[in-house]
Amino acid sequence: MNVFVIFDIETTGLDRTKDQIIQFAAIKVDIDTNEVIDSMTQLIKPVGNYSISIGAYFKHHITPEILNDKPHMFDVAPDIVKFFENADNILTYNGNGFDIPFLKTELNKYDFDIDFSSKNLYDAFLEEKRRNGISLENTYLRYTGKQMNESNLTAHDALSDVKATLAVFNAQQKINSYGPEQIFGDDNIIVEMDFNGKLQPCFNIGKYKGISIEYVSSIDKNYIRWCVGDKCNFMKSTKEYLQQYL
Repeated sequence: MNVFVIFDIETTGLDRTKDQIIQFAAIKVDIDTNEVIDSMTQLIKPVGNYSISIGAYFKHHITPEILNDKPHMFDVAPDIVKFFENADNILTYNGNGFDIPFLKTELNKYDFDIDFSSKNLYDAFLEEKRRNGISLENTYLRYTGKQMNESNLTAHDALSDVKATLAVFNAQQKINSYGPEQIFGDDNIIVEMDFNGKLQPCFNIGKYKGISIEYVSSIDKNYIRWCVGDKCNFMKSTKEYLQQYL
């Protein structure tokens, strides 16, 4: 039987040195038949005083109230470790960069561990990036069916890159035409990001990075006032955009 464990975690934030896991979920699958052999899902109450970052909340919508009567990580760690037993294959989506090191850090706090280095780690996120790389060369190949050098273009030569970009744009427009991007300022302080399930103008830096401008204005109008004030070094165009939220 070719057994895979596929798992995911939700956390109070992105910093594994101070944030904590608040949900663990996993299934154990016979990958040859896709039969689910076992499953586990557990909400977890963090230890000590804690807060859930705004960005994390809008990803998973878990609140401290939901976790109030749930067990701590040191209570459920033995069950989590046991779930990985006899599974040589692990599958995640961006687990190599986030879920695995976060889970190991959390387990190690309570003298538990999983030796992921001894297992076969599959990461669907990394594989997708490899298959559909975001470099201009990969994008050009996907849309034209040719390597850049087959079209007498040299990757990372500015003029060649310009011509390749035009070729990609023309191919995209034929498939599904699109208009210009909306710009919220000249300094990239505000960009469109996925916030609460839809693309919205969000801060790209600072304590509200990843949070929509509209939401920040509803909870911390003083921060918007500071952003448009003289002490803030945002560009004029960005300040003018933010002014509408006051």
